[in-house]
Amino acid sequence: MTTQTAPRVPAQAADLPLAVETVAEAYLALLRARGIERLYLNAGTDFAPIAEAYGRLQTGAAAPFPEPVPAAHENLAIGMAHGAYLMTGRPQAVMFHVSIGTANAVCGVMNAARDRIPLLVTAGRSPLFEAGPLGARDARIHWAQEMFDQAGMLRELVKWDYELRDGRQVEAVVDRALTLAAAEPRGPVYLTLPREVLAESADAAIGSRRALAVPSGPRADARAVERLAERLAAAAMPVIVAAASGADPDTVAPLARLCERYAIGFAEEHARYLNLPADHPHHLGYQLAPVFADADALCFLECDVPWMQRWAGPRADAFVAQCGIDPIFARYPVRGHRADLSITATAASLIADLDAALEARAGGIDPARRERLAERSAKVRRDLDAARRAEAAKSGPISRDFVAAALAEVLGPDAVVFNEYWLPPAPLGRTQPRSYFFLPAAGGLGWGLSAALGAKQVAPERTVVACVGDGAYLFANPAACHHASARYGLPVLTVVFNNSRWGAVDYATNSVFPKGHWRSGRGPSLSDLAPMPALERYAEASGGHGERVSKRDELLPALRRAVHAVEVEGRQALINVLGE
Repeated sequence: MTTQTAPRVPAQAADLPLAVETVAEAYLALLRARGIERLYLNAGTDFAPIAEAYGRLQTGAAAPFPEPVPAAHENLAIGMAHGAYLMTGRPQAVMFHVSIGTANAVCGVMNAARDRIPLLVTAGRSPLFEAGPLGARDARIHWAQEMFDQAGMLRELVKWDYELRDGRQVEAVVDRALTLAAAEPRGPVYLTLPREVLAESADAAIGSRRALAVPSGPRADARAVERLAERLAAAAMPVIVAAASGADPDTVAPLARLCERYAIGFAEEHARYLNLPADHPHHLGYQLAPVFADADALCFLECDVPWMQRWAGPRADAFVAQCGIDPIFARYPVRGHRADLSITATAASLIADLDAALEARAGGIDPARRERLAERSAKVRRDLDAARRAEAAKSGPISRDFVAAALAEVLGPDAVVFNEYWLPPAPLGRTQPRSYFFLPAAGGLGWGLSAALGAKQVAPERTVVACVGDGAYLFANPAACHHASARYGLPVLTVVFNNSRWGAVDYATNSVFPKGHWRSGRGPSLSDLAPMPALERYAEASGGHGERVSKRDELLPALRRAVHAVEVEGRQALINVLGE
């Protein structure tokens, strides 16, 4: 979950490019001076000073404020900001309408918190005064919308929350917020902005202070690295398991070299980023149980849930190290996975230090283990190829593996895939950093399509694909998402795997009650979504290309037409895949 080196914020707030008149103008100009290029928002009555500021000074490409990106729902706005960060590595800013807008966005804030995404989350609040100052209450809702503790809705999820109390502190508060968000472990912060404060005249001294420096990330204790290197070098089957080290895309190549140079295996299960190329000669696959059977030294790198003991865990005699920016995941109330060694470090620094420590031990590494790892990895690929051929030869309903293989055939290596739950990564075979993202650890649905839109906005040259289930698609407020795609010219391909149910509900019930009464079908179904609407029409309603696919031989041609629509015609596309 660590990400690339904190972006260098422009050094001088004194470089503000205009004479500001109001605190709202000063706030927006300061955001832009600090490197915030867009403000994702869902506006309300609290935005009056923000709207006035944009009306006076937002003019064209050289505008002094962040580009406003209005979204028709709060989850869309925060999801777009999340996706923009994933592609740029730079903090993003969002703004919502007082308490009710914040409430709508809590799911997205939790996704960002658990995946350590640095967002400046802001919201207005009900005006402070019932009458008097400019910006005081002028609508009946201002009484009902006020809360005793608006920030309390998400205080457990954010790193910091505060309220801008006076225009004279705008620089100090904004710099504090952005610095805390970008400091490791990164995450969202929350700032409320009273309307009267934003409407105040700006202090003449605005721009007098330098931006705060973001602290560097932690580096591992040298003795701990030496111990880890010693155990990995001496092991018969050492394996690194990563879930989110690839959040820093600059770690992918060094990790690949480390594994190859020192004959170390790599495995993953439900990884949220591309941590190692799928074609790496020591990639041992996407299931941990077979690896645990033989691995005698395991290094878990940025793994919040390294294993589930109910299904499989490391051998009792295996050495287990847990490493990352917060290897004990202090914000998780319960987490009891064992660790013989625990190392706090960024993924990048740990890989570099471990490389140096292993180099001194390279001569003592058993030469035969490289052959064992290569053969095991080759067997994984042979089994995958055999499974692909068997899947391709089948008839009947369309399966997830079949769709993944078809996508692998039509997408180039530079395409970006957002996978919300259902797409198996093995047949997809992604190899490049920032080409694959999985649902955040918190599992807040509705993320995939909105994040894909944000990614497309900041990386317009990339083909971006959102792979979502039917339930997740409905959670995404699809009309709002397709509206944004059309409004901002963001041609994203959406592939919906539509089995007319929440499969996770059935999976969980079967896991707990495999022979339970629920199987009788006598009780009401809690997972059935039928009848599903014609989902492809959502894209069509916003000028996009939509198709419904129910047969296997229809899928590949439909995907090719959709990719053409996105890449050549510049139109969004949606393929509604009726699957099993």
